[in-house]
Amino acid sequence: MEVASSNDYRQKIPIEGITWELLNRMVTEKKTLEPGIGGDGRVHYPFAEGVLGPEADTRAWIDDMVGLGILRAYSTMEIVMCPTHLRADPIVQLECANCKNRSMRNTSLVEHIHCGFIGDDGRFKKDGVLQCPNCKRPIASADDLRVSGVWYECPNCLSKASSPRTVFVCREEKHDFSTDDLVLTPVNSYTVVESMISVVKSRLVLYPSLADMLKTLGFDVSYPASVKGRSGVNHSLDMYGRKDGGDIALQIAVDSKPVEATAVMSFFSKTFDIKPKFAILITIPSASEGAKQINPGYDIALVEDLDGSGAVQKVRALLLKE
Repeated sequence: MEVASSNDYRQKIPIEGITWELLNRMVTEKKTLEPGIGGDGRVHYPFAEGVLGPEADTRAWIDDMVGLGILRAYSTMEIVMCPTHLRADPIVQLECANCKNRSMRNTSLVEHIHCGFIGDDGRFKKDGVLQCPNCKRPIASADDLRVSGVWYECPNCLSKASSPRTVFVCREEKHDFSTDDLVLTPVNSYTVVESMISVVKSRLVLYPSLADMLKTLGFDVSYPASVKGRSGVNHSLDMYGRKDGGDIALQIAVDSKPVEATAVMSFFSKTFDIKPKFAILITIPSASEGAKQINPGYDIALVEDLDGSGAVQKVRALLLKE
């Protein structure tokens, strides 16, 4: 398959198997790969792992797909990890700076608008009634009070602080680490790049349908295919069918605009050496005027189709005319 401004994906990615099962679901179900923290404290991609298996295999697959330009990373966030065990699920505790107790209580600091007194919200309750502890006026409505902040109180030594010390406890060996020690690791979500969605749809739907149709006409079909030409060079093709009455070579070119003449020339460089009886180039969504103008001299049949859904019937009709 020829894709504008891209690498030769055909040779790098298998059409069948779990790779295409996952890409199929991502495209058809409009799914993205979102990270999550597993019970082992590691970053996982549950949707991908449901198809691909273990976390290590999933990470390798994602890296491969990003390298090939099929997936793109987005929505990067930083997660806190233990510097020793690299777990991303630490227990977060607040520690009293005075006595090191880790059972801090947080309360809201409330200001009485009338007299300006500020204290924790618990002091405004007396015998089940809201009343200012300073001026003794009853609190008639929520508008009489204004939250001015939050503070933390240690129930052990009763000391108060606006910002107690944050301590992280690793679940691996229950050891502590602080904000000075932690590791901040970027974690991404992943989606199929827009330019590859049509390619994925074509491979997942068009390829098997074309192969099945050719088989009904007696061809022994391979896709993707590697065919040795008269020169001894092996040429990669999207699909190749062998038959006693003459072979067929097919190439699929997908672009966001009419496919340019370079796709015709690239295909011809292979068919000239292979010499199949039929050489068919499917262009999605169409062939450019330049491609149409140079094509007659190359003995290649152009099959234009807007989205690939009608390509199988068009190829079949073309072959039945011969």
